[in-house]
Amino acid sequence: MPLNLNAKWLVIPALLLASLGLTGCSELLFRQTCVGLTKDMRYCLAPLPHDFAPPTDKPLTHPRIQPATESTTKPAIMASQQTDSNTGVSSPQSFSQKVSIKVGKESHELLTQLELEGERMTLVGLAPLGQALFTLVYDGNTLSSEQSVLLGDNFKAEYLMAMMQLIYWPEQSIRAHLEGGHLVTGLCDAAGDSLVNTSSCRQIYSQDTLISKSALQTHVVQIRYQQNVGDALWQAHISLTMPQAKFELEIEPI
Repeated sequence: MPLNLNAKWLVIPALLLASLGLTGCSELLFRQTCVGLTKDMRYCLAPLPHDFAPPTDKPLTHPRIQPATESTTKPAIMASQQTDSNTGVSSPQSFSQKVSIKVGKESHELLTQLELEGERMTLVGLAPLGQALFTLVYDGNTLSSEQSVLLGDNFKAEYLMAMMQLIYWPEQSIRAHLEGGHLVTGLCDAAGDSLVNTSSCRQIYSQDTLISKSALQTHVVQIRYQQNVGDALWQAHISLTMPQAKFELEIEPI
């Protein structure tokens, strides 16, 4: 049965609020590692890359799309991200973020801690006052979720983990694990002082949309990165939108 992304995301903010004040009482669940973005498109969690690169390898002046069959001259460190599932991050990394979620007219905030070590990706969610909401762990094969029992099955941990990968994982790795869609990357706006900051984008389109000659082509997912020149990807202010689901995700590093 196709996954209803809009319905599943709509319940998350309310459930996060309902969990405030909990002092324990959690359950461990094992989640699926592939999530539906549309009826005919899905993304499957990818192994941890050995290292991370900016959203684009170099400044772009036009959007570009790389077919899955196109050969590349990426460095070996990038190629290994999709060919060697036993390769994890070279050293432990940890990143703290303030996350804002908006679904329709409802908006809420939480704090997250993303930790990468070896082959393990851990995402911890906290309420604004510091109460633990959930802990997601992906080891390259399985995704487990330790969370408040009040969240129940309506909290779709796999979607939150997938969004983090779509945002931070290298382009080559995303393309290798995206089914039924195409990733297009480039600069968001031509205007602006490129010496001060950059605003690059990742856009995911369905296969049918790219084939269509209509000028009204709509992306399924758009991720915008705003950062100063020379900053690491983790220092970027990030905006992810999914128009069909009326969903917006803002990430601010802290």
